Amino acid sequence: MRQSTPILWVVQACLIWLTLVSASPTISHDNLVSDADSDSDVSALQTRDTKPFPLRILPLGASITMGYKSKDGNGYRKWLRQQLRYAGWEVDMIGTMKNGTMHDNDHDGHIGWRIDQITSHVKQIIPQQPNLILLNAGTNDALQNYKVDTAGERMDSLLTYLFDNIPNTTIILSTLTFNGKKPQLGTDISTQYLELAAKRRARKERLVVADMSTFIQWKQLVDKIHPTAAGYEEMASVWWAAIQEAEKEGLLQAPTSTTKNNTAFSKAREKELDDSTADPRLPAYTAPPQPTIKRINSSKGSSLSHQWHLWAVAFQILTCIDFSYV
Repeated sequence: MRQSTPILWVVQACLIWLTLVSASPTISHDNLVSDADSDSDVSALQTRDTKPFPLRILPLGASITMGYKSKDGNGYRKWLRQQLRYAGWEVDMIGTMKNGTMHDNDHDGHIGWRIDQITSHVKQIIPQQPNLILLNAGTNDALQNYKVDTAGERMDSLLTYLFDNIPNTTIILSTLTFNGKKPQLGTDISTQYLELAAKRRARKERLVVADMSTFIQWKQLVDKIHPTAAGYEEMASVWWAAIQEAEKEGLLQAPTSTTKNNTAFSKAREKELDDSTADPRLPAYTAPPQPTIKRINSSKGSSLSHQWHLWAVAFQILTCIDFSYV
């Protein structure tokens, strides 16, 4: 058998190279420019690659959700949105109302509304298909002493309606901020929320609790009900911690495309909605563990509602005392 010589190897390599070059398509400068322009157009329509999908957020509740008593009318919403944008999320806040100086100021916070009134209204929101709902409701039920014993049941019905009609949504359920006018009733409602949340989480539903009941201090309320600017900023911290928990648990899902809301964001749309994407430096907050049936049941034997109320009130009073000495 004849062996190949080094010269033959070189000749064969040259022939292969010439064959490949002749078979390759010719790329003109015009084509390169066209491709670059095309890539630029595509990148302007692509979502940011830091998060897999945008958050279409529905802030749902009453006057605190609206941002009542805040000077800019934004309440917690602007702080939270900026934190989400800083973390890489694309955000579109939705709702049937607008309030505040922020660009993306849609929401569904209605002054004076109770749980039943919000439930009657939410059918108008269903077509927008939010994939994240921030639900803070029940303060007016406490203030009006309206069927407080069934607040948990009525909230449970509202959650069922939302989950049934918005399949891809995740709900962050807030306990109530401290209520200086009807503290016991507010605490009773929050306790009911923790119990229903524990049951739903045991069924692996996409629900996370945002515990507002102790972090927002008594002295951070303007009128014993609505937060000050600092209080709203702290609310944003609590929401943010709950959203992080939802992401960690894999509960967040991409939103459903609708005739009004598309899942894709353009750079122009981002610029239109953004006020800032800088770090808002929210107040530090460590969230308590999510409620479980075991934890709730173990607390019931020692009167959970009563003990929680005493602890919450004591905490709020202590934060108002100045322990400095003259």
